[in-house]
Amino acid sequence: MKHAITATILVAVLSVAAVHNKAIAQQPDAIYKTVKHEWIVTSDTTSDYHYRHEIKILRNRALTGYADKGETFVTYNPAIEQLQINEVYTLRADGSKVEMPQNAFIEQLPSNCTDCGRFNQLREMVMVHTGMEYNCIVVVDYTLHRKYGLVNQTLNLIKDCPIENLEVNISVPSTQELNVKMNNPGYLTFTPTVKSGTTSYSLKAKDVPQSYVDSYLPPYDQLYPTLHFYNGVAQFTPDFNQEGLPEAEQTINRLLNSSNPATNITAIGNFVVSNIHLNDIAPSMLGYTHATAQEVWQSVCGTATDKAVLLSALLNQYGYNAHVSGNHSDKVSVMIDTMEYVFDIRKRNSLMLNGEAKDEVVDIKETITDTARLDTITEGFYRYIIPAIKGEPSVKATNLAITRTAPLMGQACHIEQTLTVVLPKGVKLVGKAIDRSSSSPNIGASSIKIKQSGKKLIIERTLNIEKSIITAEDYKAYRNVITNWQSLDTLLLHTK
Repeated sequence: MKHAITATILVAVLSVAAVHNKAIAQQPDAIYKTVKHEWIVTSDTTSDYHYRHEIKILRNRALTGYADKGETFVTYNPAIEQLQINEVYTLRADGSKVEMPQNAFIEQLPSNCTDCGRFNQLREMVMVHTGMEYNCIVVVDYTLHRKYGLVNQTLNLIKDCPIENLEVNISVPSTQELNVKMNNPGYLTFTPTVKSGTTSYSLKAKDVPQSYVDSYLPPYDQLYPTLHFYNGVAQFTPDFNQEGLPEAEQTINRLLNSSNPATNITAIGNFVVSNIHLNDIAPSMLGYTHATAQEVWQSVCGTATDKAVLLSALLNQYGYNAHVSGNHSDKVSVMIDTMEYVFDIRKRNSLMLNGEAKDEVVDIKETITDTARLDTITEGFYRYIIPAIKGEPSVKATNLAITRTAPLMGQACHIEQTLTVVLPKGVKLVGKAIDRSSSSPNIGASSIKIKQSGKKLIIERTLNIEKSIITAEDYKAYRNVITNWQSLDTLLLHTK
């Protein structure tokens, strides 16, 4: 959804409904009484970002398990941003107020910038909170004054603890266009109204549930409400008219061993993903600027956009029509014949048709013969450990709860393996031949068949999972299929 409005307030009212109610049934570790984000663009060259939170500590784990409860971290760029700390204090359970002492403010180099000289001008302010105890409230309020008027932001609205009052305000001069999109609004609803003044967006929500406390979750923006917005001032568009990179030719030439454009593009993309260090800092801290392809290549380091600029330049150098897709993006668009493909700079082997939504499928079909390596258990009895299949799903059945309310991020796959194991003379499988299977029309199927033929053990395994993201409704069936697949990793053998 795109909003180009003069003087608009969008108000979102959130009620705690069935969504997430099971996920937060247990007592949370802390509760945010208030979370407030505010962006105010005053001109093309200046803007402010104001943040405030008031968080009530309920359990010890909120302090020992999460560094962002007992400490607050603010990363900024002193060259273009000025940090103003408005309030930092702890309100204890008895109502007394503990101001944070000066020596509890620590300025340091952000850890993700220590290996990349291009970003060592950035700073991280660490606020070490004092006066902490159960049922205390920690208040943090600061403003970043910025020497630029661009706003191009993705805001995650769900935190790891519930939020009683959430507020987001964005304001730009009435001469500018404000573009806002809500991803996965789900239970959020909002109604626009017209009001004189600046172009603005306001979201207010109450009793926002916490994020799922779970493993194997899909990416954040596929699960929770996420706000994307930018203004119409000089939208950030990378400069693609880069000079060539002759210093890269020797390296890239070794990657190009196919007449298939998609294969070559994937090879170059995979090289950039794996060999150029990703410094995942917010584009706002660099004023929505990016490095040249030469700077990224020489420093072997860059932001997601920097890496996309480098990949775009390399592809163009080798005759492929490529450009960075969108504003401060981590994706590169490239034309193959008359079709547009997109490569995600964060993922290997991610080339796919633009707009195509499909699972990345692991496809394995192999036939292997091996000599058994047996562990002696006791006299006359042995153990054979069935080797794992390289590339099989990493989800562990032993980590999967019986029930689940959150979607699960798995791995779509089609795996077929026939493993023939040559046994020493006289060694036999204990018990009968094995034939286990599990299937679901919505998920897929798994099967394990093991039999002995003379000196050979023949192990046949198949696993077909048809989709990567498993809904709560399909979870039980998925768990059964994966449990069956992983139910047998050791065989017992004995001599006559």
